Amino acid sequence: MKDIHVIRTGFLSVNTLIVKCGSRHCFVVDPAACKMSGDENKILDYLLEKKLECIGIVLTHSHFDHITGIYKIKKAFPKAKIAVHEKEFSEMQNLPGPMNISVLSNFGMGEVLDQLAIQPSAEIALGNGSNLSCLAKGTEESDLLKDLENWKILSTPGHTPGSICLYNAQEKILISGDTLFDGGYGRTDMMGGSESDLIHSLSYLRETIPEGTKVYPGHDNFGFNI
Repeated sequence: MKDIHVIRTGFLSVNTLIVKCGSRHCFVVDPAACKMSGDENKILDYLLEKKLECIGIVLTHSHFDHITGIYKIKKAFPKAKIAVHEKEFSEMQNLPGPMNISVLSNFGMGEVLDQLAIQPSAEIALGNGSNLSCLAKGTEESDLLKDLENWKILSTPGHTPGSICLYNAQEKILISGDTLFDGGYGRTDMMGGSESDLIHSLSYLRETIPEGTKVYPGHDNFGFNI
């Protein structure tokens, strides 16, 4: 089974995922730890303890609660590439961005805007059907590249326009972000959300992902099977 470590971090208890690849590398999905939530070193401490080199930060979407830990990781691992779906690449270029400004207004959490403003910009725009080998462009480590190539990008809009899932068919693992939860799915009533798009995305997952696949969502229970 693929080595995935879950740390709950950030304002809304996000499932930050540390996914090992190759022998000593990893990528981090949705890092949420920050000073304002009182856990800014939680992710980095684990990486240092396990002697893992972070080569990438992958975002299932760009909502504020999933991105506040980027700054700390990027500072420690400056070569780590930040990747987000192409439809939310612009949101991650000039943070806090219009979607996050609107969402934080709805939550009454305007004080988080300054925390978003210090986050570095995304560097890789992910497209549907691509894989994560882009995180290690130029490497000659075959085991690392093979592990990253096994993680496929599935575009699953609805919660946000650029929401994605990461699917590893070999390991039968789906990292679903806020698209799919245990017994539920992400909300669609905020800027960029679309109920019809999310229903279509869930139908797509139902048709694409085989039974017995283990799911790691962005919040709450993880490691359940479809």
